[in-house]
Amino acid sequence: MTRARTVYITTPIYYVNAVPHLGTFYSTVVADALARYHRARGRETYFLTGTDEHGQKIQQMARQAGKTEKAFCDDIAARFQETWRRAGITHDRFIRTTDPDHEASVRDMWRRLADAGHLRLGEYDGLYCTGCEDWKIDDELEAGEGGARLCRIHRTPVDRVREPNFYFRLSDFQQPLLRLYERQPNFIRPESRRNEVVEFVKGGLRDLSVSRTSVKWGIPVPDAPGHTIYVWIDALTNYVSALGGPSAVQEGGTKAALWKSAHHLIAKDILRFHAVYWPAMLMAAGLPLPAGVFCHGYLTVKGQKISKSIPATRVDPDAIAVELGVDPLRYFVLREYTLGADGDFTYESLFGRYEADLGNDLGNLLNRTVSMAWKYVGGTVPPAAAARSASELADLAARKRSEVESHWESFSPSRALEATWEIVRAANGYIDRRAPWKLAKDPAAADELARVLGDCCEALRWAARMVAPAMPERSREILRQLGRPGDADGWPEAFAWPGAQLAAAIPVFPRIDPERRAALIARWMPA
Repeated sequence: MTRARTVYITTPIYYVNAVPHLGTFYSTVVADALARYHRARGRETYFLTGTDEHGQKIQQMARQAGKTEKAFCDDIAARFQETWRRAGITHDRFIRTTDPDHEASVRDMWRRLADAGHLRLGEYDGLYCTGCEDWKIDDELEAGEGGARLCRIHRTPVDRVREPNFYFRLSDFQQPLLRLYERQPNFIRPESRRNEVVEFVKGGLRDLSVSRTSVKWGIPVPDAPGHTIYVWIDALTNYVSALGGPSAVQEGGTKAALWKSAHHLIAKDILRFHAVYWPAMLMAAGLPLPAGVFCHGYLTVKGQKISKSIPATRVDPDAIAVELGVDPLRYFVLREYTLGADGDFTYESLFGRYEADLGNDLGNLLNRTVSMAWKYVGGTVPPAAAARSASELADLAARKRSEVESHWESFSPSRALEATWEIVRAANGYIDRRAPWKLAKDPAAADELARVLGDCCEALRWAARMVAPAMPERSREILRQLGRPGDADGWPEAFAWPGAQLAAAIPVFPRIDPERRAALIARWMPA
């Protein structure tokens, strides 16, 4: 990610066939942390998430639930909104594909494609996966019982569908797309996903079905009664709908600047739609392209992709947050998994991070610093003197700040947090070496004691501000105990403790004994 003055970050819009789970929590927390980081750096930041609500699957599920499609979608969308509220997600808009302004944007996009000659009417006869909302070719299928053909992703039978469809002339965009990938190698990241897309496009592109006549739950095709706009034109257009529609991102000004700085954060199962279909549609509609697509891997449980149909993979982020707090869970998914790669979730690794990183490292540093400040100097740690810039912690913090910034900019929250923790661990080692409890016994060492305590407070202040994108609430509590609650916003600059009257030391990450930990894991494990 470039150090632009404007940043637009999007999550996938989540299909309302399921309530939020750890996988959707992960995507959304990553995007939220990125947005918080850029806001802290003073950049104009827009963060979008939402729900995808049209299509055959929703039509079927609403019927099974005895509800109208809209009522069914309203219930699930509300679950997402409530979960994101509890998770501290700071989106600027929660968009729904049933929103009137989005529907208007989709119709505008359709007309632009039609007016430019990039749509044609034809007939589709092929195999369709309702779970993917996508047509399948032989290479994307596997054999099932009784000769059934199964989608490789969902392991469910595909249907043979024959109906009139409008097609987008995707085959015309093979060379324009390849030129895009060559000229902007960071348009798709990580590199492994870029290579995957390039090979797919080099293999040739088929025109893409973009309407349905058998599905009524969708946005009607303008001037074509009986056709509804297929989910991928509908869903993808949400990214420009949120900024005011196609005209707003084309005309210049603030919305156009935001659009050109847009980064789509997605999982690998929808890479093709975002890295091939979407830029081709934008080119066809005469619209500028976003800055790029970052594709992360799957979170798995015992090696299986998280799925509502597989009970053993269900991990409820709300249940975990009730017991540990949402910030430790946010920290865990950001620190434990390398963005771009798959990662396997276990409750043991969650508690391991909680106890080691949060309890023994950060929590211990806060507790011992604040406790010593009260014990030895009455809770008041004076401002740093000018000479304090030579502190070993100051030198390390300056180096690590640059690393942390570089990692956040390049979509690597795990490495950003790892670099932040080097400051935390160094400060704990600094206390062990400088031994304030010994300095406190020597009246002649009063200035040195104040210096050491000030360095530790400043290291904590830096760590709290640098970890705030991951743990906003615990960061505020650390700053409150340091007597610096007003420092919650912004990014650290000079390593110079400004002085403060500290609050009482309260454990920010309380210890969890083995018996309670075992009980919690047993409670959270799916039946």
